[in-house]
Amino acid sequence: MAFLVDQAYGYLAHSHAEDRLAHAYLITGPEGTGKAALALRMIALTNGIHAEALESVRDESVQLIRPESRSRRITIDQIRELERKLHLSGSAAKTKIGVIRDADRLQEKSENAFLKTLEEPPPRTLLLLLTSQPEQLLDTIRSRCISVTLYSPGLHQPNFSQAFQQFLRAIGTTLSDQKRSLSRALVLARTFTTLLKEEKEVLLQENDSALKEEISRYGETTDGDWLKRRETFFKDRTESEYVHRRTTMLEGLLSFLGDALRLQAGYQRLDFKDFGELAHAIASQLPPSELNTRFAALEDLRRHLETTVQDALAIEVGFIKAFA
Repeated sequence: MAFLVDQAYGYLAHSHAEDRLAHAYLITGPEGTGKAALALRMIALTNGIHAEALESVRDESVQLIRPESRSRRITIDQIRELERKLHLSGSAAKTKIGVIRDADRLQEKSENAFLKTLEEPPPRTLLLLLTSQPEQLLDTIRSRCISVTLYSPGLHQPNFSQAFQQFLRAIGTTLSDQKRSLSRALVLARTFTTLLKEEKEVLLQENDSALKEEISRYGETTDGDWLKRRETFFKDRTESEYVHRRTTMLEGLLSFLGDALRLQAGYQRLDFKDFGELAHAIASQLPPSELNTRFAALEDLRRHLETTVQDALAIEVGFIKAFA
């Protein structure tokens, strides 16, 4: 489930007070959700260091790395330097903190090197990985971090297409009117798969146009190898952007069901205020245990889609579990 920065900080502060903080957190969410702000509050909580921005933190106990190479990648040398500093002795009263901004820009070699630190962190170490595209990280990286997903009020719904909002209404109607069936779940699965295909088609067209523009502008002044590399670049970018949009749509669906769960728990804040009536209907029709089961099925689907499983098959199975 996604949280506001204040909510996420509250949970983490409670864990800190009970000496139960994990050694590594993966802080995710779209741009503008407050990932850096949460990291700054964690630095202040654990070490009493206050700053306006991560880049302005001046303390030997805190190390920040971010993409700096020409390729906007986090290199293995940066990771090795971070590990070296984390293993240096420091003040016994302070936690050694490593912040990786735009963690999705880790090179494959950098990720593999960083795994050792995640598996065997030095004593009193806190690692904070910040990214808006967690699906770009290795499964082995994600599995060794506690995930904290952030959102901002009003950030989700305006970014969704009318077709996706209609899809959410269909989900709400299915859950609230007690007309769930296998055939209806399959229709929802096919609708979601179609929405994703349309998103990918848009991305393919956009990146194909960008590639053609570069070929037109630079084709006669560069060699064939450069053009092949650019083709690979735009192909990879299409896939990366598609995975990001797929994740965002699933987060939207989870946030919508999260509205009903929060209503059942007595909270009135809604992520999707325009769908408040449907959220109330779902909350009143489904027992909390059943709604939690359906929510968990969608979270399982999100995790499965982060592997190499075929999208359409995973979605069909996930939607049957969630809506049949």
